[in-house]
Amino acid sequence: MPNVFSRIAAAYAICGQLITAVDLLPARNPNHIRFRLAFADSSRLHVSEEWRRGALGAYSYYWLDAHDALIQGWDNAPHHPHLDNFPHHTHIGAQSNRQPSYATTLEEVLVIIRSRLGTV
Repeated sequence: MPNVFSRIAAAYAICGQLITAVDLLPARNPNHIRFRLAFADSSRLHVSEEWRRGALGAYSYYWLDAHDALIQGWDNAPHHPHLDNFPHHTHIGAQSNRQPSYATTLEEVLVIIRSRLGTV
């Protein structure tokens, strides 16, 4: 099972040039990983992963701007069964704007963020 440090290392491998700070956040249990990445444009990504038997179970990745407004969030909470690719979905710009998501890992989300931030 990955630990918080291996997940942060994975983030640096994809977005290292854009990351300006990392904050460790309290976790509910040993299988729960939580941290926050700060990017050069002052946006932040809140990362929460629950690992079960070595596999990623529940996840949420919420990208907020410098004023805590939602840019985009990805999660697999099973509360939108009408969306394609249930339970994976994304919130774009607002919690109420839900769309199917095919980015289901931290690595995939970071590739999206890197492409949108480019070189800041």
